[in-house]
Amino acid sequence: MFSGIIEEKGIVVEKKPIGQTSIIGISAVKVFDDLQQGDSISVDGVCLTVEKITQHIFYATISYETMKLTTLGQIRIGTRVNLERALKYGDRVGGHFLLGHIDFTGTLSGKKDEKDHYVIRIQVPAPFIKYFVRKCSVGIDGISLTVADITGNQIIVWLIPYTVENTTIGEKRVGDRVNVETDVIVKSAIEGRTYREKHEINKEAIF
Repeated sequence: MFSGIIEEKGIVVEKKPIGQTSIIGISAVKVFDDLQQGDSISVDGVCLTVEKITQHIFYATISYETMKLTTLGQIRIGTRVNLERALKYGDRVGGHFLLGHIDFTGTLSGKKDEKDHYVIRIQVPAPFIKYFVRKCSVGIDGISLTVADITGNQIIVWLIPYTVENTTIGEKRVGDRVNVETDVIVKSAIEGRTYREKHEINKEAIF
């Protein structure tokens, strides 16, 4: 589990296709303070497992499913990525809870610099727009952000300068794809309500 507070930007330095999967090597600095083989790490919001560590490079396998459903399938050597180690019990939790399980890739449909803040728009596939409400949380490339507004099938997010400077979101261009994880609390509430509406409760069941 993650918080969406990015620790640093890493760089993809290796990528090796193996059948329907790929192994990537990512160079970083801060995350190596206590990173070990077998640890979970968020790479642009995707939960991966650290399989090997060599100096300041860690290696992870991107599964076939992950390659299909996230931007990591098309990632190239030289790309900068957002990194966050898994949460520890007892730590302060900024941001919001993220599982590292991407719901969909959205398209950056607008970007505006307002000097003291930035505004971005993300195009959301129609089946997923129901999981967004004003002021809900959202994970975009692993960054914990807040949805300021919703218009049609787009969400609007405001960014502070710190986030732009310390994550890869400021490097994105209109038309780029981003990994999106919906707010698990909102999603659970909506899925639960939908289930209850579609299924009658068995009143004779013994609980």
